[in-house]
Amino acid sequence: MFSPFLLLAAAAASPTGPVPGEVRIFKDWYVACDNIWSCEAGTLSDDSSELFTAQVVRIRREGGPDARFRIVLRPQEEQAKGAATLVIDGAAPLTGEPDSEGDTWLDETRSMATARALANGKSASVKLSDESAIPISLAGSSAALRYIDAIQQRAGTSGAIVATGPKPDTALPPAAPELIARAATKLIALPDLKRYPEVIAETGCEYRMEGAEDTVEPLGQRGGRDMALVLIACDSGAYNFGSAVMIAERPMEDPNADWTFTRARFDSETGWGENADVAQVVNASFEPATGRLAEFAKGRGLGDCGTASQYVWDGEQFRLAERHVMDDCRGAWDWPRVWVTDVSVVR
Repeated sequence: MFSPFLLLAAAAASPTGPVPGEVRIFKDWYVACDNIWSCEAGTLSDDSSELFTAQVVRIRREGGPDARFRIVLRPQEEQAKGAATLVIDGAAPLTGEPDSEGDTWLDETRSMATARALANGKSASVKLSDESAIPISLAGSSAALRYIDAIQQRAGTSGAIVATGPKPDTALPPAAPELIARAATKLIALPDLKRYPEVIAETGCEYRMEGAEDTVEPLGQRGGRDMALVLIACDSGAYNFGSAVMIAERPMEDPNADWTFTRARFDSETGWGENADVAQVVNASFEPATGRLAEFAKGRGLGDCGTASQYVWDGEQFRLAERHVMDDCRGAWDWPRVWVTDVSVVR
């Protein structure tokens, strides 16, 4: 049983909550689309190679009729010393403009032709400014781009990359869900967790590291009550540090009142929240000015796979605002987006 200080509240995600997209792997290519049909496909390293071939070629396309799209060449930082070019099946190099980060954006007017060449090609390489070349596997490229056609409802239309047809490209993507985030106001005091040891004991955190530091942040005032976010250090490893998420409340500005603690509610699964007594976030940070709680859980220490999410506090619960995912650990450090919302901050 929970102590009187720990009020029961459902931590499970709502059955009508967000439904993020997924990352699909087709041989040496990945593809991911979010809830507004914004899609990205790119290269991965093969299992036996170095990781430098991952995301060297990336294709990004939005949903909506005849949406234009871009193809970017993104060598690893130590390789990006000037403009790169893309060579497909030995044809003339495809050129573009480099940006300040070392990425080369190919000619947008040729995006469709280039994407179709990648889908139908046999071999490709990215040639660097020092004349060296990075070999690119095209295995899976056609299936990845066909998946984008399907998600964006372009299959059978003139706007498809691979699954072309005679129908007009007219499908409209869903609008991004609108969320209200409540910025925190300052409180005259925050809960001192040393006064409430039972709260920590009853969160289900069995493997707290010695010297673990808990975090308490203001959430502001609502309904005549002071509210605070409590992140209790929990279940940590070598590169992932979990925190159980609680909400503390007491009558507004009453220094003699005890704080009561409730399991924080989320409208989606958190990094380590699926089977925990209290939802847990991983490597978490919180911005009181925007009501935004961020987490990222690495799949391995290199950081080339995992999940990163951002939630916003709406005064009652945390709602999923954005999520990026990469399931396969094959060199992709920039995880593609699978969920997005339009957030307005209320102060």
